[in-house]
Amino acid sequence: MTVDVAEALIELQSIDVEILRAEKRLEDLPEKRAILTTRTKMKETSAIREKAVLLERRLSSELKARQDEISSLTEKIAAEQAKVMATTDHRQIQALTREMDGLKRRVDKLEVESIQFMERIDKARAQIATVDNALEKLSQSEQDLIARYREVGGAIQTEISELRARRAVQAARVGEDLVSRYERIRDAKGGIGAGRLDGGSCTACHMSLPAERVRELESGPDIGVCPQCRRLIVVRTEST
Repeated sequence: MTVDVAEALIELQSIDVEILRAEKRLEDLPEKRAILTTRTKMKETSAIREKAVLLERRLSSELKARQDEISSLTEKIAAEQAKVMATTDHRQIQALTREMDGLKRRVDKLEVESIQFMERIDKARAQIATVDNALEKLSQSEQDLIARYREVGGAIQTEISELRARRAVQAARVGEDLVSRYERIRDAKGGIGAGRLDGGSCTACHMSLPAERVRELESGPDIGVCPQCRRLIVVRTEST
């Protein structure tokens, strides 16, 4: 194993750290959180609108039922009035008059209820209009945030793509077998799979190594294994 491979491994680890940081920045963009918050508000507001629409429909149905009944009763009253005008029988006139009085009282009650339902319908429709206005503003806010996220996030994604291209170059220098070994360690060790021997310490775990272990590493290959953290440790590169 050449020192060139060791140097490439260190560079590969450095690039992987940069990629992780860039991905974290992308994940933590305030615009992304704001988009999610806005969408939650839109969902909640839409639920309120749905309830208001259902209420308005129910009230309108109740109003129509009363208006239909008023129309039917009005026709009955007119028919009874015609019977009164057509008869001279005093008893029949009294009976018809009593019946008409009952129908009129029912009509009066239905008209009062109709007015109450109309007032409630107006309030429901006003609420729907208010909610629609809020939804329109939330939708516009969402579009603005998405545009901003694409602008800022796009720059970070471009950065990540460039880093991945650089990574591919270094991975080719390191070699498939060593890259696979490094990646297994990296994934198991929180994103750090390789370090450098710096004096008597490992830069991956920042632990001081026993002098005899340092000598063993220095007398061995360019890339060894840290006796403390079991990560790959670069002993020497072209620059050292």
